[in-house]
Amino acid sequence: MKHISELQNTLSHLLDWNKARLHCLAQIIRALLQVRTINLTQIASAFQTDAKEESCYRRICRFFTNFSFDMSIIALIVTKVFPFEGKWLLILDRTNWKWGKTLINILMLSIAYKGISIPLFWAALDLEGNSTTGERIAILKRVLERFGVDKIEAFTADREFVGREWFDFLIEQKIPFIIRVKACFKADNLREEGKARIDTLCKGLGRKRILNRPITLWGLPLYVSIEKKKGAKQPMIVVSNVTFRNAIFLYRRRWEIETMFGCLKTRGFRMEDTHIIDADKIERLLFVLTIAFCWAYRIGDIREEEDPIPIKTHGRGAKSLFRRGLDEIRQAIFRNVLLEKFRELLRCFTCSQTRSYVV
Repeated sequence: MKHISELQNTLSHLLDWNKARLHCLAQIIRALLQVRTINLTQIASAFQTDAKEESCYRRICRFFTNFSFDMSIIALIVTKVFPFEGKWLLILDRTNWKWGKTLINILMLSIAYKGISIPLFWAALDLEGNSTTGERIAILKRVLERFGVDKIEAFTADREFVGREWFDFLIEQKIPFIIRVKACFKADNLREEGKARIDTLCKGLGRKRILNRPITLWGLPLYVSIEKKKGAKQPMIVVSNVTFRNAIFLYRRRWEIETMFGCLKTRGFRMEDTHIIDADKIERLLFVLTIAFCWAYRIGDIREEEDPIPIKTHGRGAKSLFRRGLDEIRQAIFRNVLLEKFRELLRCFTCSQTRSYVV
């Protein structure tokens, strides 16, 4: 129970909640790291308490049902845990799964960081398929209100996040963006007269690239960059509202959010195991998952600075930074390590700029 108290004490410096709620959150995070699933029944079974499992389960349900709080505080926690340097590369994407016949659809905005992305803001959507322009605008406004546009190096998103109204907003707010578009989109300034498909620029391209070619799409002055790799079925076509040294390279980092989704889902906490379908509860669930994910990844990040992970013959590390940090925290939980060593694992929540830890 001393380890729960230490985690609770650390969380109290980040969240202005009463002791009962902080204790419940600490119990949930510890249990989540132990059982590696967000299934509430299994989390309840891992609570460190003399109370019956049924009582623990009801307590967890009340936490996600009756307690409302400002979830934007997670952005301040994230920026405290990670030593982000310079401006941010923001990535927007969706993840979804089904529980029975109900589709759970989450729009996530994250910050690219060392081959993965870190959750910043999110919204559980009430509809199937793509998000609306209003939902995207709302999530980006939260960044602008908290941190300002000067913090953004570039904003990236896939082909489903396009549209005149959406691009208008990004340009009006002076958010530098790199967004992939479909080859069939028609634009001006590709030939002498009339509109033409963007992929007409790909004729005779070979393995060369086009960077920052001025075009007019939906009446908006933009720049197109194109790359076609050997063996690729389709060329990579992205548009931006400002010129970048290499827009294609920055856009390819969009994949880092897929790596993060993998950690939250099958390779980590099995987010899709939850039976929760209510949008508000899903968002609170992600709040807890984000704290656990950031803790595990940051510990792996710190350990990598001290002792790099061996590289295997296929060119990848023996394990990911996330898995390395997760394993270390789980070992501390299972082996009930000395309290001082457990405190060292919690230091990342209060001193992100510290480069090395001795444990």
